[in-house]
Amino acid sequence: MKKIDKNNIPKEIINDSIYLYGAGYTAKICIKALESESVKIESLIDDDLMKHGTKELSYDVLSYNEFAEICKSKKSINVVLTSIYGKTIYDKLMVFSNVTIWEMYDWYMDVLDQQELVVEKHCEGERLVRYKRNTDALKKYLSDDLSKSVYDAVYQYYITNDINEIVKVCTTEESYFIKEVKEYFQGRKFTLVDAGAYTGELLRAIIESGLWVSKWYCFEAEKNNYEKLLNNIEKSVLPEGMKCLCENYGLWSEQKELPVMGQGASSKVVEDAELCTGEVCKMETIDTYFQNIKVDMIKMDIEGAEMRALGGAVNTIKRDMPLLAISIYHCVEDYYRIMQFIMKIQGRGYKYYIRQHAMIYGETILYAIPRIVENEYNNK
Repeated sequence: MKKIDKNNIPKEIINDSIYLYGAGYTAKICIKALESESVKIESLIDDDLMKHGTKELSYDVLSYNEFAEICKSKKSINVVLTSIYGKTIYDKLMVFSNVTIWEMYDWYMDVLDQQELVVEKHCEGERLVRYKRNTDALKKYLSDDLSKSVYDAVYQYYITNDINEIVKVCTTEESYFIKEVKEYFQGRKFTLVDAGAYTGELLRAIIESGLWVSKWYCFEAEKNNYEKLLNNIEKSVLPEGMKCLCENYGLWSEQKELPVMGQGASSKVVEDAELCTGEVCKMETIDTYFQNIKVDMIKMDIEGAEMRALGGAVNTIKRDMPLLAISIYHCVEDYYRIMQFIMKIQGRGYKYYIRQHAMIYGETILYAIPRIVENEYNNK
């Protein structure tokens, strides 16, 4: 894989057209950056079924199979990985001998830093000491060496600011549906709570997992995202037997209303009204909403509000012991305090795994998987 630097665009890129793999948020950043350097872009490629046949910033979005057909008729093709999940895509592209793969992670990471996304990437001094002390103490509760190596890689990244430390431990497994999750739910139907549903991207992963989701509860706080979510679900063909319910609620530790800051992928609810965009969102608790509904899995990626939302799910976790897949990268302390919090509620009932799902800092997920299915748990 070759690198594109913003101050040194390779001649192979300038003198030829390129395809971008990934049509999400980071693709928009890459498009604008490349266009500013007069790089010709042919089309985008994406694995999201809902994006196929659409356009992103005037560029067609192709499926992988459509791109494969194009490869058959070209001598050489340049493909830039825009997706932060580039490791999986890289493996898929390696089957084409005429494809040259490029990355521009450093370039768009500079842009992301300037946009102040809800990811806290810097840690030093006493804070770094606390990170090391707490994560080292938690390692004995993690279920495999890969999980422990993620903690170590993040620590090294804080010290060196070298993204290769993160890349080394990046998995190619699908976010939220790693092998252990699929094994746990194999052959069983289950309800899935999607906290931070955004515009419905999880649907593709559900379909590809082959698992039997009977009901998918989608919670999205930001109004524009919610409208897109409804539209996407309406246009999509859901797996047989699945029902989907979408709510324009945020999830919190109590029922209240909170202002929303920002739009799109990085929108979040805040407690400081001065930071908001004028939009106000109703906040719900998992315990209240699911008071009479069994919950089998909770997926959570809500831009730093995970601890708050878990605080409103204590009774549900005690009652149902759902499988948990929680983002822990938005705040340095979340890397350890989220696991510590879950352990206080239902510690011995879970096996814990940590996976790094992207080749950049972020997309780190803690998985708490029940040790024994449903009523067989015996508190050993």
